[in-house]
Amino acid sequence: MKLKNTLKKKILSMFSVMTLGFVLVFPSCQKDAGIKPESVLQKITHDTTAITGGVATTQVNTGTAITAPVNTTTQTTSPPVSSVSSTISNAAVTYKTSAPISYTGVNNITISGLSITAGSGPAISLTNCVNVHITASRFVNGTNVNAVGVYLYNCTNVTIDYCYFNNLASGVLASTSTGIYITNNQMLNMQGPMPRGQFVQFVSCYGAGNSIMSNKFENILGSSNPEDAINMFQSNGTASSPITIAYNWIRGGGPSKSGGGIVLGDGGSSSYQTAHDNILVNPGQYGIAIAAGTVMSILNNKIYAAQASFTNVGTFAWNQYASTSGCSITTISGNSVNFTAAGGYQNSSWDGGNCGTISGWNTNTWGANITAAILPVTMITMQ
Repeated sequence: MKLKNTLKKKILSMFSVMTLGFVLVFPSCQKDAGIKPESVLQKITHDTTAITGGVATTQVNTGTAITAPVNTTTQTTSPPVSSVSSTISNAAVTYKTSAPISYTGVNNITISGLSITAGSGPAISLTNCVNVHITASRFVNGTNVNAVGVYLYNCTNVTIDYCYFNNLASGVLASTSTGIYITNNQMLNMQGPMPRGQFVQFVSCYGAGNSIMSNKFENILGSSNPEDAINMFQSNGTASSPITIAYNWIRGGGPSKSGGGIVLGDGGSSSYQTAHDNILVNPGQYGIAIAAGTVMSILNNKIYAAQASFTNVGTFAWNQYASTSGCSITTISGNSVNFTAAGGYQNSSWDGGNCGTISGWNTNTWGANITAAILPVTMITMQ
């Protein structure tokens, strides 16, 4: 997402739903107010063959744990220590090398302890699956835009935790799914290219139980090619269970001038999303943003960025889809932001003026006395 620099600059960003073999493109954060974001999401028929241990097999709904007994390797990998949780084990993980996995209509399974090289497609692809737990696994080394770590389409109740993602187009891409819980993972160096480049993106996700919590995400400038760290595209939570992005550590962004930290309401047609208690350091062009939608909240986050050629603004609310979507009932409260724009001036906040009255605006600390030291020098400990 790219936004106005002060009050003048309008921009373009594009996001998509990735299928197994081609990309459906969604324009978002439109360049001109008169440009309508397209809605080209459609149901896709996916391959129903899984690849396990290098052998193609027809899927069966077994309800059992999945492993691939091929080339066992041991990694001394400790699950991440959350800033808010004291229940995480530091036990070493033993991985088994597996070919990429593709499942359709498989329910009540656990995928655990695998090391998967993505190559030219998703490391794990799930379609129409229910009650899946992906845990203590490693997804690395994609070679093109389709090579995400985990791709979910029309899935329900999927938990992804204690996994390591590195050198992929994106970490997790969830489309038309519900009950997606992504927690205590570590991700390093997303490669894109556009429209990928996110650690996590939800596209048309809906309902209760969707959250991204207590993860550690890092892009190293010069070794990555990211867009938004976390992107919520045309997704809707509920009043009692908003889509929640909380307690994540995010460091690194750029050089893209359209990417940044966390964006809520991208694409419009969005509601009930909250980003709270996240810590962001040098996340890219912006820190945390509301691009459109109803009942959107940015609460108690810390955002710091030093001057760079691509930096713009720390926190903002601006309806970039005014011709097709509303923007109302927004709250930006209790945040501490110190964000230096490319021009060298402090630019911690901006109210675009078309999301109604923003609740809590005066409770934020703009130009806060914070530095890059709000995150530790070493964040990523998995490999």
